[in-house]
Amino acid sequence: MLIRAKYARDYNLRYISHLEIMDTFRKGIRRAGLPGAYSQGFNPTLNLSLSQPLPVGMAGGGEFLDIEITKPITGEGFKARLNSFLPEGLKILDSRYIPDQNGLKSLQALLNRAEYHISPRGKLKENSKELIIELMEEDKVIVVRKRRNKSDREYDIRPLIFDAKILGNDKISFLVSTGSSGNVRPEEIIKALQKLEPEIPDHSVIDFYRSGLFVEKGDKIISPLTDQVLEER
Repeated sequence: MLIRAKYARDYNLRYISHLEIMDTFRKGIRRAGLPGAYSQGFNPTLNLSLSQPLPVGMAGGGEFLDIEITKPITGEGFKARLNSFLPEGLKILDSRYIPDQNGLKSLQALLNRAEYHISPRGKLKENSKELIIELMEEDKVIVVRKRRNKSDREYDIRPLIFDAKILGNDKISFLVSTGSSGNVRPEEIIKALQKLEPEIPDHSVIDFYRSGLFVEKGDKIISPLTDQVLEER
């Protein structure tokens, strides 16, 4: 048995690490008296997994978690009980009870699309519409990725950028690949735009917001909480 839940981590907790978020969920689940399942062995741990980590400093409004449970509980019951024991800035938005988890893909293996919102600065704010049109018309978008303890590597991220648009609040939204099939870092989008307009300033991690993680199925971008995903084994 499994609970899969969508949660938000707002700006109040943007400087909390991925491991600290996991620890916060474990404490909340334990204090709420929820029937979490634990691993066997000398140091049992809650069988909890989270979607792709958010960079420290970035908030997210569409993150996901899976927790194995020992007793049935409704999605609404899980949501209400856990939210009562989570700190301000961390909130369960939706959850579903999955009675049979056999063959269900993990979140890390399943999620392959991410949407980022960028709060533009300087020249990017002034010319955002023209610049994203120009970016999406490019055949190749080469960026240099810094790698720890390895030499830098060039990547063509253009095939991994699927959509870009201006939102009503003047932010820019990008839908990109994430996960094992390929990954675009939001700062790499800024680097790509700087090649088109060198006067665009660097952007801090706090200028980015991950609005959601999704599953690409054919021509649809859907939530991992949908029947289509949960029934596919």
